[in-house]
Formats: sequence, structure tokens, C-alpha cells
Amino acid sequence: MTKQVVIQLRNISKTYTSSLFLRKRKTKAIYNVSLEIYQNEIFTLLGPNGSGKTTLLNIIIGQILPDNGEVFILGTKLKKYVPEKIKKRMNMCSGNPNFPWCMTVKEILKFYGLLYGISGKKLSQQVDKYISIFELEKYADVRFDELSTGTKQRLVLAKSLINEPDILLLDEPTLGLDPEVSIKIRQFIKKIKHENNTTIILTTHYMKEAEELADRVAFISNGTILTIGSIEEIYKSTKTTNLEDAFLKLAHL
Repeated sequence: MTKQVVIQLRNISKTYTSSLFLRKRKTKAIYNVSLEIYQNEIFTLLGPNGSGKTTLLNIIIGQILPDNGEVFILGTKLKKYVPEKIKKRMNMCSGNPNFPWCMTVKEILKFYGLLYGISGKKLSQQVDKYISIFELEKYADVRFDELSTGTKQRLVLAKSLINEPDILLLDEPTLGLDPEVSIKIRQFIKKIKHENNTTIILTTHYMKEAEELADRVAFISNGTILTIGSIEEIYKSTKTTNLEDAFLKLAHL
């Protein structure tokens, strides 16, 4: 059975330019990246901090433009802007949630629901649904600045599902969390994939997290893709038994 491609990147590159004492400094974030992501898979971008993972996510969701290359989302070629019909089918969750400090959990979810065009009874149902799923009932009227780190992360996951996206981008979703909370977040991610038929693109630098969640892994280092495949395929091609050893071998470290 042919797998349906929902995201395709062709020869994507991105260089950032900054000024330092009247000198321009160029940093190559992504270089000549090509990949395909299939419907209802957890595709994991695995690599160290600064390797280009977040830049790739921001290109996919349309927050930054690549310098060159082509991006196709749900069969539509992106140009300067992501069409509204595509935006409404995507959402993103960051490992560093940042909402207005004075808004409550319920207010935040309602606000983002409105941004995605949800209103009235449907909005109230969605807010209540995801407050329940992520066990946020007792925090519904609590301000964002009063939440614990783990609760903030559950809130940002709830926000990223408020429009029930076909494509969900998770940028380091367990960054800095306690082990117990991280386990619960990973359970939520598995549940989202199986129950919502969602395509998930996950970035992480935790090898064990990738081993537990990923259908396929793309190793990324210094802005380039080292390899793409299932965990079993990567073990076989590198003659290793864990992702850490496989990465070290591929990166020649």
C-alpha cells in the first residue's frame, strides 16, 4: 500500500545573517535538506542543540522562508505565505511555552481556538475536551504564571490540538521536564497519533525519546541530514544497537 506524503521538502537551505561590530556574520542553519513525511507517522528530527531542527519546523509551518528549495504541505506548494486553508490544518507545540502571564488556562485555550476560526458551542466543547484530556480541570481558572513547568507543557499541548490538526509539530516537548511528567507527555503523544490519525513531526535530542516514539528518524547535524529511516533500518545500516552509537558513527564523532 502506497503511503500518502503530507510534507515534502526539496533541497531546502537557510542561512541567517547577523551584524557584529559592523561586520556581517552568516550562519548556515540548514543546507540542502530533502525529505518526505507520511500521513499518521511520528517523524523525529534527532540531533544536538543548534543542529537545525527548529529551523526546519519553522519552515514547515511557514514562520520563516527558506533561501531556496521547495516546500509542499498537503499537496500544496508553499510560496511566500502558507494558505489559510493549510494553516488551519496545522499546529505547533514548543518546549518553551510562553503565553500572556495574566490569562487563565481556559482563556488561553479559548483565545487560540478563536484564532483558528472556532467559536460558539464548538469552541466551548473543544476547550472542555482538551482540559479533560490533559487533566487540567483544577487549573482551568489559574493564571499562566502560577502554573508549574509540567502543567504549562500540558497546556501548550492542549493548545496545539484545539483545532484538531492533521499535522502537529512538536519542538522539544519534554525539554526540562521531570522524568514522571516526560513519561506522561510521551503517552499523550502516542495517544494523539493513534486516536486522531495525526501526522506528528517531533524534534528532540533525547535518544531514548526517539526510540520510544519514532516511526522514522532523521539524524540532523550542522544543518544537514545524515540519514533517514526506521530505527531498525538505522541499526542495521550502522551495525549498532542504540541511536546514540548510530549517531556518533554517522557524525564521525
